Amino acid sequence: MTAVDRRLACLAALALFTGCGSGAPGAARTRTPVTGTGPTPGTPVPARGRVLGPADDGFTGRLAVGETALLRLPAREEREPVLTGGSVLLIPVENLARSGHREWEIRAVRPGTSRISVPRPERTPAALTLVVV
Repeated sequence: MTAVDRRLACLAALALFTGCGSGAPGAARTRTPVTGTGPTPGTPVPARGRVLGPADDGFTGRLAVGETALLRLPAREEREPVLTGGSVLLIPVENLARSGHREWEIRAVRPGTSRISVPRPERTPAALTLVVV
């Protein structure tokens, strides 16, 4: 064992025995109870970087001004998404790779709420809501 290895082993043991950042020496650790794994009900989840589509019906997401997400529809769906509200823009993305999808960048441009009606074959359009802060 080299000198560096011994130092690392000593530091690891010291951190383990002292609680490493738990406050005052010998202070008991207390854990904050976790009551859920996601955001509280009614709080929009972060949408930055997400790829959204018809399967995300009912989605409510949050974007900051300047952030983006992606809307992806199957190429066989010929109808266009419908945007209401002025807080986001739907910018068509040229798909040069012929992936079988059509895509739009969802760009947050001003605070507010926008809704996107996403067409689905033989079904009611999916509804996506984006809250821009």
